[in-house]
Amino acid sequence: MVKITVWQGVKRVVLGEDVDSVDYVEFQGELIGSSWEEENARGTHTTFYRRADGWIVVHQVRWSRWEGEATYGDVYEFPSPEAAEAAFWREMEMAGISKQQ
Repeated sequence: MVKITVWQGVKRVVLGEDVDSVDYVEFQGELIGSSWEEENARGTHTTFYRRADGWIVVHQVRWSRWEGEATYGDVYEFPSPEAAEAAFWREMEMAGISKQQ
């Protein structure tokens, strides 16, 4: 297990300057998979981790390449892979993650 840091909140560039409103979440864990979707210069990157205590952490970033649009990060925590799958089944399938992992 390694120390992992993810962020949640909003990242935005205004007049060439970063105007971020984010918090950082740190935990001991391991990467178990990720998925990526993109359409019309916007996309979602979803990363799945297993914490040292067995909980599943999902870090989802919704981004845009359009000027002035923000990037949003969310962190979700689930007590089991089954609970994570109930909310993120499509992304887990795209990442090749099974409930047994």
